[in-house]
Amino acid sequence: MLANSEQKNLGLERLQQPILPLIRLLHLLFLTGPFEAVSELLEELPDEIEQGPLVYQKPALLLAPYLDILENLKGLKTPEILPVVIINEQGELAESMEALEAWICHQVITRELEEINSALCYPCGCDLCCVGPTEKMNQDFFEIPLMPNEKNLFPLSHIDTDLSRSITPEDSPPFSHNGTPFYSNPPALYHWKSGWSLILTRYSRCPNLTPKGNACTIYPKRPEVCRRPQIFSYILERRLDLDTDEKKPVYALRNTLLAIWDCPYVRKYKDQIATFAELCQLEPLFKTNKS
Repeated sequence: MLANSEQKNLGLERLQQPILPLIRLLHLLFLTGPFEAVSELLEELPDEIEQGPLVYQKPALLLAPYLDILENLKGLKTPEILPVVIINEQGELAESMEALEAWICHQVITRELEEINSALCYPCGCDLCCVGPTEKMNQDFFEIPLMPNEKNLFPLSHIDTDLSRSITPEDSPPFSHNGTPFYSNPPALYHWKSGWSLILTRYSRCPNLTPKGNACTIYPKRPEVCRRPQIFSYILERRLDLDTDEKKPVYALRNTLLAIWDCPYVRKYKDQIATFAELCQLEPLFKTNKS
């Protein structure tokens, strides 16, 4: 593992040269060029590309980690059905080309920010994302969404009922467990409408934190959500309220970069984060999550 200072510098360097401007250029080149696959286009790229104020050295190598996502650009030439529904600000279906670009950019920047956040987060040494609300906070619980294959990473009870799977943690009245609101119980994993999540109740800690200190005992295999604090892609917003059992997941266009102000490195590097968003043609949004 890199030293803390090396990790921090790596994260800051990535903030200074986001990949999204290069992705947008690739979109145009593929649309107007004679390419059947994005891999063909990558082979034709020069060793250096200028895009606005940014200069990308060996762009094909920089883009290679995103090739599985970028191959979806073939939908520009051969219409394909997106696995999601994307609506615009007016609540109408987004135009197909706009929807495809947003879906690709959202996935790319999510993957990029996973590396940036990991580089900036670890040197902080804080446990902000790993503990429940304190007495000074208004919230009764914090929710940590999990992928289906991640729920067994936590040695906690699994609560899975027909009712829990039909609602969200924010619904009122709150889901009842053991005769009381779920957040009055010890931390547990719950199966909601949106999937599984870890519920950290007041004064609780993630069971994978070391008893003394704030080290994660499963850090190399930590859940996906734990790899993505506290700068998020908000190009698309998941809209569970518009989902039905028969429809694909619904997302709304937001074209925003969301940064959680509670986080020490977000406050410290706010200017760099705002510049990153500007280079990506996204609106920076700094939001307090815990109050």
